[in-house]
Amino acid sequence: MFKSFIIVIAFFLALHASSQENPSYFVQFKISQVSSIEEAQVIDKKIGTKKGIVSTHTDYKTSTYFCTYSTEVDYTFEDFQSWLSKLGYEISCFNKGIQGSASLISPYELKGCIETSDN
Repeated sequence: MFKSFIIVIAFFLALHASSQENPSYFVQFKISQVSSIEEAQVIDKKIGTKKGIVSTHTDYKTSTYFCTYSTEVDYTFEDFQSWLSKLGYEISCFNKGIQGSASLISPYELKGCIETSDN
């Protein structure tokens, strides 16, 4: 009985450790101007096709963007800048981190963000 208990505990600890080894990234940034839900959907559809993207959300009311993606890829500011420029947008105030470890910026705070330096 005690052996079974130890095996169950070891299993749950191993499961928890493996989930901590594979965290996901998040990215958020300000987009120059998204004026409609249709424009937001085009952005989400475009970025949603990229390898490893788990979720994507463009908020047209605040002209901000948020997505999560797996650590099998490591997208940079330049990647997102390239994809969005092909759609006619500029991005700024780029924030990237590991989910659960880094701080998110409120969309309303991000909306008012003014970036003065290069990424």
